[in-house]
Parts: sequence; C-alpha cells; structure tokens
Amino acid sequence: MTGAAGVSTTPGDDGFYLPADDARHAQIWLPWPREPGLQKMVARIAQVAARYEPVSLIVSPGAEEAARKACGGAAIVSLRHGSARLRDIGPSFLVDGKGGAAAADWGFGGWGGRAETGTDGTFAHELLGHEEVRRFRTPLKLESSAFVADGEGTVIALAESVFDGARNPGLTRLEGFAILQRWLGGARVIWLELALPDDTLCTDVRMLAAFLAPGVVAAAAAPDGHPHAGALRVARSALARAKDAAGRALTLIDLCVPAPVMRHGRVLPLSYTNFLALNGALLVPVFDAPTDENALEVLGRAFPGRAVEPIPALDLAAHGVSLTALALPQPARLLQRGRATTLPRSAWAQPVPDVEAILQKYIDMAGGAG
Repeated sequence: MTGAAGVSTTPGDDGFYLPADDARHAQIWLPWPREPGLQKMVARIAQVAARYEPVSLIVSPGAEEAARKACGGAAIVSLRHGSARLRDIGPSFLVDGKGGAAAADWGFGGWGGRAETGTDGTFAHELLGHEEVRRFRTPLKLESSAFVADGEGTVIALAESVFDGARNPGLTRLEGFAILQRWLGGARVIWLELALPDDTLCTDVRMLAAFLAPGVVAAAAAPDGHPHAGALRVARSALARAKDAAGRALTLIDLCVPAPVMRHGRVLPLSYTNFLALNGALLVPVFDAPTDENALEVLGRAFPGRAVEPIPALDLAAHGVSLTALALPQPARLLQRGRATTLPRSAWAQPVPDVEAILQKYIDMAGGAG
C-alpha cells in the first residue's frame, strides 16, 4: 500500500506496535533444532511452556515424528529452517490494541553476513503464510533480538546492531529512529551502544536489559574484573540517563550475572535479563551459579502473578542460543489503551527528522513494503 506522498504504508501508519514481551500471548513458537543436544533442551522448554500457553514447534520436513515424541502437547508446523534462534530469523509480531495483528519481516540477512542465511532468509515470509497475518517488509536488515519494547511507546535497541555497516550501511541515528518509530511504534528509542563482547552475532539486547514494567528495567550487572563488566556499565549508564515515552526516568533493578564460564575458548554471554515471560509463568535461565537464587527471587517479586520456572541454560549459551532468542512470542489480539504514540519534541536537541523522506529512501532500497 502507498500513501499520497509515495511512501509505502508502515505498521505505525495503521496503528500497529510491538507489545511488551510479557503481554498475553496467543502462542509461543519454538524451533526443533538439528543438534541432538539442543533438541533435548528445546524439548524440556516446550514441555514446561505447554503448561501455560499453546506451543507451536517449527520442524524441518522429515523430523516431525521425532519432534512430536519429544515434545508431546506442542503443535507441529513443518517448515524448513536452519538457525535455532527463532526470534532472529522470524518476524516481529505486532498488534494495534483494537484486536488487529500484523508482523514486521526484517528480511533476515545472516546477522550482517556473520553466518549463512540458507533457507532462513525467507523463513519469516513463509511462517507468516501459515498464520495469514498481514506482513510489512521493513527497510532495515535486523533481528528481533536487537530490540525490546514496553508496549507503551518505549523501545530499547542495540545500536551496535542497528547501525552495523554490514547490516545497514550508512544508516544515521535519525534514520534509525524514524524507522523503528514507524515499524515498532517506538515513540522513544533508548540506544544501548555495545553488545556483550562475547555476543558473536552482535544482536542480543536482552543480554543487557529487559523491561519489568513500563518505566522499570532490569539491568545486567557485573563486578569489577568480570570480562563483561565494562560493556554492562556502558549499558546501565545509558539506561540511567534515559527517559521513557511518558517522560519518566527509568527505575533500574540490577541483576548480577554469574561468574565467568569458559567454553570453546571464550566467555559465555550469560544473563538473567534473558528471562522469557509466558501466560502465567516466567522462565528464568539459571547457570548452576550462586547468583541464580537472587535472580529467581528478584524476578519472582517483579512478576508476582506468575510461576517462576528455572531453566538450565549453560548448554544453550554454549550453543550460541539465549532463552529469548530461541523463542518467538506471538501476542494475543487484546485491547490496550493509553500508549504513547508520538515522540515529544522536547526529547530532541535537534530538529525532528523528515520521516517521509527517510522512509522513502530505505523502502526504495528494500524494494517496497508488503
């Protein structure tokens, strides 16, 4: 669809936005990986998740029977895929707060060429064919694990991913903001500059921070001497300076990461902010570490109406997968009011960007929106 100025319709034009991860789900999508070790972990997660909401398992053709036996209770969807990071290769599901739903397809590009795309380059489009959800093709190359929203107009995004020259060459801050605003409903975008040093795909913002509620953010923290301490301090400093779409300073809740764990010659990126919210439950990664108990207690207090389910996640991390990157939530089509939808001019020390011109430039580069 095209507007009067020649710019294709965006989700924001039609009132769609990215809800919070802890909004009610219609279902959770999980992958059935190729690696036997990962299969066992996914089976356990699927069995736990199925106690709280519908689970749909994406299974490459030929593996359906094995997946069905391992993950009883999950719906099986036969669809070829390579990566187990379903949130990265899949779409971002959107809602309009009036019972409508849509999805943003980021045109997966192998994490800026860090890995082969294979069939994953068209996976989001094919998945949306199964769901028959309205699809918006985005003008950026990005993964959904690079951002997270509070559902009320605030988006936290990983700048190192959005402005990666291999993903989006020449993209400016104003252009990046304008696109996230119109595709995710981000009235305010809080940029976290650096991914964790051992996040080899440079994409997982949930290793750094997560919304506990609008205006309340869990921030990963590490003591001096931890190899990730510097990057986590940079992220926390940005959050401490930021305001959300309602103009509030953020309340920060620190979650100390475990002591360093080495696998395959590198420190594993481990964080409790990588929890997965389900209907009535919270799946919290644990690492057989002394810090596990505190994380479970803090997150349990933050979500008092949900059962807290510890999920052993060391082996997930060793496979290059985090709990939230593994899972793709599909929100329910619920009514929601009172969200911020426009960025206050006071938030900018420079002129508000020419959004239409920016969108036209990047839509032309992407070949149009669907």
